[in-house]
Amino acid sequence: MSEGELVPADMSANDLREEVNLRTSRAGHTTRAGGRIPLRIMVTSGWGATKLNVWPRDEHGNLIQ
Repeated sequence: MSEGELVPADMSANDLREEVNLRTSRAGHTTRAGGRIPLRIMVTSGWGATKLNVWPRDEHGNLIQ
């Protein structure tokens, strides 16, 4: 094993918990406090119809230059 991967046996429970929270937050599994990462709600469009093509076009569908 590489050096630094094991936790010393004389480490207190509080220090061990802080170390676990630090490592799991670096890996992206939890927050720094050890809590779950909140779900993010992804909204693809706001109110109304979604504009799929925002480039200006003429009545035949050709791009206006």
